[in-house]
Amino acid sequence: MNTQQDKSLHLQVVADLICPWCFIGKRGLDRALVVLARDGIAVDVEWLPYQLNPTMPASGMDRKQFRTQRFGWENALAMDARAVDAGRRVGADFRYDRQSRTPNTLAAHRLSRLAWNEGGASLQDRLVDLLFVAYFTLGEDIGNTDVLELVALEAGMSPDAVARSRSYAEEVTRLESNSHALGINGVPSYLVDGHLVLNGSTSIDGYVRAITDAATRVT
Repeated sequence: MNTQQDKSLHLQVVADLICPWCFIGKRGLDRALVVLARDGIAVDVEWLPYQLNPTMPASGMDRKQFRTQRFGWENALAMDARAVDAGRRVGADFRYDRQSRTPNTLAAHRLSRLAWNEGGASLQDRLVDLLFVAYFTLGEDIGNTDVLELVALEAGMSPDAVARSRSYAEEVTRLESNSHALGINGVPSYLVDGHLVLNGSTSIDGYVRAITDAATRVT
């Protein structure tokens, strides 16, 4: 007998849009949500902002230069290879050969908050997915206004979304501060009712177990 029938859950995912493990995590989570729905657990996902590189110049940096300074180039290549391998298993397609810049993600996070406020979980989810694909698969600079506007239109947002999103700067700062106050210092991290239920991407079964456990504690 299924004891979780007709449960609904609001899951918040703290993520940065240039984090490879957040992209991998989204692909795994998407598959887990299908399993959970069959088990009677409906999950409403909200993406929360986190900047891995908050001091990144607004125009971004040359990717090789940035990653060489931060990790050392050989270490960075090894990190990329691990992401490519893990992504292949869940349908996250990484094309690092197409990337030339590491962007500042503040504008992309503002756009994500606009999507949440204008269209709820479904619109935000489409946008976030397209931003991951734009950056990791297509090699686009998601700090660029023109790129963001095209992604927003593809997601189904009305024109001039980037301009409208500029008013969400304070909200992004507040939400990111809230995550830091909870002790979150890495992404992806997953919250239910303001409580951390999972840190880091996991397997599809891992998502199902963690979210099912959280559902048992929600009244």
